[in-house]
Amino acid sequence: MSTEQAGAKKPRERKPIQVLRERRGGVPKELVERSRAQAKTRKKIIEVLKDGPRTVPEVAKATAMPSHEVLWKLMGMKKYGLVVEGEERDGYYQYALKSESESKP
Repeated sequence: MSTEQAGAKKPRERKPIQVLRERRGGVPKELVERSRAQAKTRKKIIEVLKDGPRTVPEVAKATAMPSHEVLWKLMGMKKYGLVVEGEERDGYYQYALKSESESKP
């Protein structure tokens, strides 16, 4: 083995995501801002639901958000197992945070 081969290190192979970030100049600001806004909205809804099951209009009133946005966010949270749909009350279903005992198999 020659000294050139023994002393030379191979350049680290870059992952595709690293290459894309370098080409695009990082994560776009709009994407970061949108992600932060969605997380903030989700946190507001979770805080309201910590007090117990609520209907969409109740959550909307407590968070000062339009009810269609609350419903949209709750459906996403339901899809990913963060909330569960409960009893119907006054023509609306109640939504509650999924408890730890429910999430374990």
